Amino acid sequence: MSGMNSNNGYVLDAVQVSRNFGGLKAVDNVDFYIKEQEIAGLIGPNGAGKTTLFNLFTGHYQPTGGDIFLQDEKIGGLKPHQITEKGIARTFQNIRLFAGMSVLDNVLIGGHTRTKTGLLGAILQCPGDKKEEREAKELALSLLSFVGLDAKKDELSQNLSYGEQRRLEIARALAADPKLLLLDEPAAGMNPQETMNLMQLISRIRDEMQKTILLIEHDMKVVMGISERIAVLNYGKKIAEGTPREIQRDEAVIHAYLGVSA
Repeated sequence: MSGMNSNNGYVLDAVQVSRNFGGLKAVDNVDFYIKEQEIAGLIGPNGAGKTTLFNLFTGHYQPTGGDIFLQDEKIGGLKPHQITEKGIARTFQNIRLFAGMSVLDNVLIGGHTRTKTGLLGAILQCPGDKKEEREAKELALSLLSFVGLDAKKDELSQNLSYGEQRRLEIARALAADPKLLLLDEPAAGMNPQETMNLMQLISRIRDEMQKTILLIEHDMKVVMGISERIAVLNYGKKIAEGTPREIQRDEAVIHAYLGVSA
């Protein structure tokens, strides 16, 4: 059970978080935590409240009740750009790239929270600003190499294949150097080979970059294959939490998905 602002080594700690829309409780008193360098999964039937919970973690919605902490700092109620600066980056269920911009420029935009150069500095091209720009470009290129897109850096993002666009969106999120990376259905629409490549990439992000990752995913092979711990939502409530093996055998989970008792 997560604890109120306790120094427990959790990257993210949500305590009794709720979000109401009128009379509907989309998220209902959910406790949820993620440990350092963990890959955690969030699953549940359609309408279970998964994306609402993501939107609470990233500031797109404000909690109706409860608290959210990022490494013991309260973030519930902050705006999205403030939460990005604190260290949470995300991808979206529907890819949100800048279609008419190059692959490299898409990643550079992802890193803007880390740069200090203002508009005036960019125009005047001060020496410090040039150095920062150079470093930002080096980082963006290294991230493109990491996700296997360095050869396509000058292509327009709209010309990439679907799987490549997904990988570009992940590279852009990583450019913000997040403490926590949220992936919203990253395997949606992928063919089996792209899905396999994605699973390997997510594991590498954790192992080689030492990132903490939370994913929402409908593809059970993906979520069971790479998550160390999974939480299950249904009608806004957390109904189960445990290892993939425990979740697969949980009667409440089987009932939520199949509508039958085990």
